[in-house]
Amino acid sequence: MNVYLIVSDSKKLLEEEIGNIISKNTNVVTYHYPENSITDILEETSYVSLFEEKKYLIIKNADFFGKNKLGEKDTELLQNYLENPYPMTTLIFTTYEELDNRKSVTKKIQEIGKVITKKAPKNYDLFLEIKKQLSIYKIEDNTIRYIIDSCLGNYDIIEQELEKLTLLFQKNDTIKLSEIKKIIVPTVNDNVFKFVDAVITKDSFLSFQLLKDFMIIKLDVLQLLNLLAREYRLIYFYKLLEKKYFNKIQMCKELKLKDWQIDKIRKESAIYHEDDLKDALVDLALVDKKIKSGEEDKMIAFESFLIKQFEY
Repeated sequence: MNVYLIVSDSKKLLEEEIGNIISKNTNVVTYHYPENSITDILEETSYVSLFEEKKYLIIKNADFFGKNKLGEKDTELLQNYLENPYPMTTLIFTTYEELDNRKSVTKKIQEIGKVITKKAPKNYDLFLEIKKQLSIYKIEDNTIRYIIDSCLGNYDIIEQELEKLTLLFQKNDTIKLSEIKKIIVPTVNDNVFKFVDAVITKDSFLSFQLLKDFMIIKLDVLQLLNLLAREYRLIYFYKLLEKKYFNKIQMCKELKLKDWQIDKIRKESAIYHEDDLKDALVDLALVDKKIKSGEEDKMIAFESFLIKQFEY
C-alpha cells in the first residue's frame, strides 16, 4: 500500500498513525495544502534520489476529501495519479475534517488506498482511557475528572498534561487532587471565559486572537457557542428584571448568581439594547443549526457570527 488517508480529530493520534506508517524511514517530505498546490504535490511524488530510495510524502490539511472544494482540474489531476500512483513514493494525506463520501476523489482513495480513522475518546470513554493510562498510580476518580474538566475534555491537551505527571511521580505513587490542582492549571478554561468576555465587550482583536489559539488545539466551536448563548441570555434576563426594578439581592436569587456576577452583567448590559440581545440569540441558534446540519463549515459560520457582532 502506498496511498493513505488519515482522518482524526486529534493531532496526537494523527501523528502517531503517521509514525506507524513511516516507521524508521528518514526520507520524509511534508507539504501543507493549500499552501502547496495539487500540482506541486504531484510533481514531488516523482522526485527521487539517485539511489531510488523510497520516499514518504505527507500532505497535511487535505480537507478536500471533506467539505472543502477541490477545483475540477485539480480533481482530475489527483484522480489520474491515484489510478496509477508512483511506486517509489508513499503518499500520506491527513485531515481533521469528516469525509464527504459523495465526492469522486474520496471514493477513489477509498477504493485504491487505505483510509485510517482515529477518533479521540469522548465522555465516559475518555474517562476510562485516562484512568487506564494512570493505572500505575494511586489516584481517585474525582481527581481524574478534574484533569478532564480542566482541559475541557480535549484529548490532546490532557495528553500533554499527563506527560508532566510522568516526570513528577513514580510508579505506585499516590496522586492527590490538591497536588493536581497545582500542576494542571485550567488555562484553557480561563481563556475560554476570557474569550466570552472579549466577545461580549466587543474586543474583536482579543476575540480572534484567542479563537486562533482554540483552532490550534481543535477546541469544539459548539462549546464556545453555548457559553456565548448563556451569557447573552443572562444579560437579556438582567435587563428584563431591571425594568421590573428588581434589586441586586432579588436578581441574585432569580438568576441564581452571586453578587460579583450581577455586577459584571450590569456593566455588560450597558453595551446592549434588548433587541441586540434577541438578535444575537437568534443568530447563535441559526449558527448552531447550520453547524449541526452540515450546511456550513463550523469555523466559517462562527467567524461570520463574530464579525456581525463587532459591526455594531
